Amino acid sequence: MKHLLKAKTFLAVLLQHPFDLSSVAGAQKEFSVALNDFSDIDHTQQFVPGVSAFLPVYGNKVHAALHLVPLAMELSRAGLVGCDVLRLLMMRLHSSLSAQSQNITMADFTFITQHLQDVQASINSAINEADQLAPVDLRFDPHLGALVDVLHKDLSMLHLWSDRIVRILPVVPMLLGIDTSANYLLEVLDSTELRPGGGFIGNYGIATFTGARLVATHITDTSLLDHAFSAARLTNLFPVAYSWFDIVPKYNWGLRDSNLDADFPTVARYAESLYTREGGNIPLQGVIAITPTFIQNALTITGPIYLPEYHETINAHNLVERIHYHQLGPRTEGPGTVASPDGYSSQRKHFTALLAERFFSRVCQSASSNVAKFLLLVVNGIRTKDLQIYLNNSRVEALFHQDHLDAAIQTESGDGIFVVDANIAGNKANSVIVNTLADTVTIDAAGNATHLTQLRYSWTIPEQYSRPIYRDYIRVYVPRGSMLLTQKGWKLRSNSNDFGHEVWAGFFSLRYGQTRTITLTWRVPHVATHDQYGWHYQDMIQRQAGAVWTFKVHVTLPPCTIRVNRSVGMKLLGKQAATASQSLTENTHMVIDYRC
Repeated sequence: MKHLLKAKTFLAVLLQHPFDLSSVAGAQKEFSVALNDFSDIDHTQQFVPGVSAFLPVYGNKVHAALHLVPLAMELSRAGLVGCDVLRLLMMRLHSSLSAQSQNITMADFTFITQHLQDVQASINSAINEADQLAPVDLRFDPHLGALVDVLHKDLSMLHLWSDRIVRILPVVPMLLGIDTSANYLLEVLDSTELRPGGGFIGNYGIATFTGARLVATHITDTSLLDHAFSAARLTNLFPVAYSWFDIVPKYNWGLRDSNLDADFPTVARYAESLYTREGGNIPLQGVIAITPTFIQNALTITGPIYLPEYHETINAHNLVERIHYHQLGPRTEGPGTVASPDGYSSQRKHFTALLAERFFSRVCQSASSNVAKFLLLVVNGIRTKDLQIYLNNSRVEALFHQDHLDAAIQTESGDGIFVVDANIAGNKANSVIVNTLADTVTIDAAGNATHLTQLRYSWTIPEQYSRPIYRDYIRVYVPRGSMLLTQKGWKLRSNSNDFGHEVWAGFFSLRYGQTRTITLTWRVPHVATHDQYGWHYQDMIQRQAGAVWTFKVHVTLPPCTIRVNRSVGMKLLGKQAATASQSLTENTHMVIDYRC
């Protein structure tokens, strides 16, 4: 057991040093020694008669040993085989990230597939052995019970992940360009001009992967694509659901306006369709969208980027301001519908195109020495929706949806609210408007929840590139069956059902120096559920990609409440109330269990 624990220690080093081959070698050696030791014990056990498991006093020990030893053997085998896969991946990925020629090949992928299937088989065998153990079998050693409990949890998680990995393995070569290059439509969102999908799609490009390596990325102005299509007197009609979008004529729907819903799988499919219809001829495997926040976080890893053509150094702090200066400021080079002389992008967004080229080049250069940081950047970006990914392969996309990694609008299992803003003023005011959500919830004895929700928009900071009037089309998603009781502060336009929710939509406008508050009173029937353990209330506040909100939720429980448990992040106020207040950086879940 000491060898297995030491192997675990070696592998833990990889979290900080992902390309440390010596740690993998150390872990593999410990797994090998452990397997030999447990194999010797297993060989000895073959001579113990099966009837021994029924003997008094010793029977439970024998029964435990007959399952603990094979369990440990399977763990050791899984570790050995897993280290073989890690070694290969580390060698190939380090080579790829260092811009050398050796990428992951189909032969490598076949090796990885076969070995991961062996790991899955060992994990399943270990789970089967653990399931044969009863608490009475482990009483002779006080450490065994806790150890087996931990193993049960860890093995269940490993089984889940190994099963999902094995299920998507057949399509991984296609997704990562292992056999043939894979291309993704890359959307660069401008969250200062907020749209439901995360921001105005001012720039786009194609990201190409070969051998699981990013080999090419070129960013250009969406206006070049959209304008060429409309200049040829071709038309795309806006879907009826987007008739509220009045910035451009209804027959002039283009890629730049494709993300008018907050459900990323929906808008990603629209984007691919419009890209193809407007003349894009590169076959795509999916869509990737990134916000300025994602790029700013990446710049803290890569360091500043110098553009000699403009004698400027761009960092995480001045990124957005300098882009706006060159696109909208006094030295704008020309229109967005005319290509720049070097063909990178339009004249107006030439600076942005050059910056994007140097940025992605720097990411590739620094990836090999900062793998852990970039992996964390990607994981956090998906969680906050600053990185949104859609894959055309339905098998993988279904797994993304199952794990809530697809940036889709989630259907709550209890209560919840999702506020989605769309900037229809065509300005850059969202970066200076402060958004605050205050939700006061009162739950009655029957489990009905009545909300008093206030959405506050305050524009008190000037923005030099914005028109002085901000217009917003706002949609509020709440659980199906919710009833809107009162409303004020906006022009209510519609009540509808969409993405499994009741949706209330309306307009409002805001001038610089003003504050606007929208107040909604609404009720969700029987949203708190009851069972033998008491009452359970769940609340989820979803985050729109690119949006910046702070929220405060105050929940008042029925007068009969005598005991309350709440999720992390919530504070109790006596026995009948709980509150939470924080920045909305990701979908946030809150749970309150109470007894009456």
